[in-house]
Amino acid sequence: MNRNATLIAAILVLLLGVGAFAFIRQNAAKEPDGQNSAANSEASTGASGSSDLKPTKSVTRKAKEDEAAALAEQYGSSRTNLSRQVVDNVTSLLDDVLEMGDMITSGQGGQFGNRGDRAIRNALRNTGVELEDDQEEAVAELYREFQKRELEKTRVAVETLKEKPATLMGLMLASDARSREEISEDEYASLQESSSGELEDILNPLDRNNFRGGQPLEDAEFRSGFEALLNDDQASSFDTAMSEKKASGKEENQQTSIAEMPVMDLESLDKSISSAKQMTSGFKSIMQGMGNLQELENQREEAE
Repeated sequence: MNRNATLIAAILVLLLGVGAFAFIRQNAAKEPDGQNSAANSEASTGASGSSDLKPTKSVTRKAKEDEAAALAEQYGSSRTNLSRQVVDNVTSLLDDVLEMGDMITSGQGGQFGNRGDRAIRNALRNTGVELEDDQEEAVAELYREFQKRELEKTRVAVETLKEKPATLMGLMLASDARSREEISEDEYASLQESSSGELEDILNPLDRNNFRGGQPLEDAEFRSGFEALLNDDQASSFDTAMSEKKASGKEENQQTSIAEMPVMDLESLDKSISSAKQMTSGFKSIMQGMGNLQELENQREEAE
C-alpha cells in the first residue's frame, strides 16, 4: 500500500473507531522566551496584576512570524508555506474529528454512537476477564467518561497546535528534506529526536493502532473503576493476564507519536491530508444526518 493509501486507510479507521478521538494530544504551549516573553507578561498582567491571562494576539502573531521566518531561512519560503498549509489542514481535519467525537459521546451520531461495545471489546481484549451484563453496562459508562477526557485533551492540543504550529512544521520540513536526500539520515534522526519531546502527545495519524479504541487501561481513573467492578475470580484472572503481559514486554495498541511518522515529501502529505479532510467532512455530514433521522424516529415513537 502506498503512503497516500496508508494515510487514507488510517483516517477511515479513525472515523469508524469509537476510540479515535485521541488522534492528537499535546502539552500546553510554552511562553515565548526573551523579549516576546517580557512583552507577553506585561500585556497579560494589566491593571489586575495577574499573569495568568493568555498572550495577546499581537504577541502570538509576532512569535509565529519569527518562527516561520527561521524555518523559511533554513528550508525556503515555498516549502515553509506548504508545511503551514499541511498543518492547517491537519488542525481542520481534527476539528471535524472533535465534532464527530462529541456527537458520538452524546449519542447524537445515530448508529455511529452505538459502536462503543466494539471499541471496549478491542481495548479490553486479552485481559482474562469475561464481564457480566451489568458489568458491561458499568464499563460502558466508564469508557464514555474516558472518551470525554480524551476528547478534552484533544481539544486543548488542537488549540495549542493552532497557536504554536512551528514544531510540527519543522518536523514535516525535515521529513520532506530527507525524502529528497537534502539532509542525511543521521541529521533527520537528530531533528526528529529534538522535536519528539514537544510532540510526544501528538498521535501519529499514519499508525492504525492509534485509532483502535485507545488505551483506557493506561488511564488511572478508568482502570480504578474497572478493577472495582470485578469479583474475586475476575480480579485474579485480570492480575494474571496483566502480569503475563508485563513479563512478555508486548504492548497492544501501543500508541506512537507523530514524530515517528515515516519520511514523506510535503506534496504527498498535502494531497493525502486534503483527501482525508474531504472524507472527514463527508462522514461528519453523514453522522449529522443520521443523528437527525434518529431524533425524528424517537419523536415519532414517543408520539405513538
